[in-house]
Amino acid sequence: MSDSIDSSHPGTDRSVAIIGAGIAGLCTGIYAQMNGYAAHIYETHTKPGGLCTAWKRDGYTIDGCIHWFTGSRPGSSLYKLWHEIGLIQSLDLIDLDEFMRVEFPDAPTIVFHSDLDRMQRHLTEIAPEDAGFIAEFLNDAKRLSRHELPSDLPPRQLMGALTLLRIMPHMLRILGPLRKWNALTVAQFAERIKNPHLRLAFTQLWLPEMSAFALLVTLSWFHARQAGYPLGGSMPIVEAAEKRFLQLGGKIDYRARVADIIVEDDRATGVRLADGREETTDVVVSAADGHATVFDMLKGRYADDTVRGWFENLVPFPPLVFVGLGVGRAFSEEPKVANGSSLGLARPIKVGGQTIDRLSYHLHNFDPTLAPEGKTTITCMFATDYEYWKNLSQDRGRYEAEKKAIGDAVIEGLDGRFPGLAGLVEMVDVATPTTFERYTGNWRGSFEGWLPTPGSMTNSMRRTLPGLQDFYMAGQWVAPGGGLPSGVMTGREVVQLMCHQDGKKFRVPAS
Repeated sequence: MSDSIDSSHPGTDRSVAIIGAGIAGLCTGIYAQMNGYAAHIYETHTKPGGLCTAWKRDGYTIDGCIHWFTGSRPGSSLYKLWHEIGLIQSLDLIDLDEFMRVEFPDAPTIVFHSDLDRMQRHLTEIAPEDAGFIAEFLNDAKRLSRHELPSDLPPRQLMGALTLLRIMPHMLRILGPLRKWNALTVAQFAERIKNPHLRLAFTQLWLPEMSAFALLVTLSWFHARQAGYPLGGSMPIVEAAEKRFLQLGGKIDYRARVADIIVEDDRATGVRLADGREETTDVVVSAADGHATVFDMLKGRYADDTVRGWFENLVPFPPLVFVGLGVGRAFSEEPKVANGSSLGLARPIKVGGQTIDRLSYHLHNFDPTLAPEGKTTITCMFATDYEYWKNLSQDRGRYEAEKKAIGDAVIEGLDGRFPGLAGLVEMVDVATPTTFERYTGNWRGSFEGWLPTPGSMTNSMRRTLPGLQDFYMAGQWVAPGGGLPSGVMTGREVVQLMCHQDGKKFRVPAS
């Protein structure tokens, strides 16, 4: 049972410096303020959000993050967390009937419907030879849609017998699907499919190194209508979190890059900013890039073999080339698809030194707020090589020329799918891994944190570093899978640990 607390700022005792105003930093700050801490966020950029971001070009909004919002409806424990921090109440969420489409020049388009019963019928019609395998996988997804693990759990070091008894029934229900599908990558999963078109289609849904169980979980969210899309995209989410944090009395400094975490006698005592300013505090929480935190801000002094192993052995999400187009057409006749569509290209294109024969594109025709009336924003993403772009960026002329060539090639590819589109393009924006690195500091330009692979999916990382007191980490670098859920869940856990350390009860608003 939660304690009832005043929505205004309660009396404070200890101060907390939070590095980064992304979702993890903002959520940590909100929970800290609600529990009597005085939280101060230091953010490198001029605005909040981190990797949960969007930017404007020539009247169009290019959203660089959100495809769906997990925990979008009551009935989910994640919804409870979004409600706790006062974020979801201001969002206008819609459900889309399709998760993804995969198009072929010589075969019918394969549609991954949000409704798994409908998906099963459709995929079985496409590939009757795979009917048994399809049924096995999707029945497990349906099972998961009914039995989620609670999101409001304490950190594992604070779990008692009552918590374990609470989660045990949920664990038993998902243990079978977890063991079965987490043993496979998406690429290995696809190899078991006989139909060549369906096999290819499944490889387009998710990165090939990812756990098939992660895909299963995602499909279960859509089936349960727990993956709605917030109109306006990423920024309404970020703005709601920032507003709530400030309402609770929190403070944010923008254009304030933390260069070092100050440590005295193995205790974090403050932060040193890039401009030389030092800020003393009782607790430091890093919700910033994990590699920069451990090896730059702390100089690797508290990285034991386990921590170093994260960065040596785990796989991060790949860096991206991200293309945004503003097109003078509504595309109202086209389906509204949450995760976009995959299109085979008549002429392969070069992206970051790699040959690409399929184009993943995202028509944002379901969100009229992202473009002027009667027009649409389109985005395309390509996994790419960080070193290629890091080296190329040293030669500004070649770097800009390659960006333009990729933009032109994307327009040509989409014009083949939508004749006449090339003449309607009003805006082109191309971001590379160095762009993401410059604005977010994310390690090697990755667009999220740790990729949920079979090796990392169940990896339990501590929110602390060995030997360092009054220091915590939150966000996607301590929770494989990334995304917004990792931000709110780890932020909550960190404040629970702080409260435990200080001998006081963790408090959230009464539901």
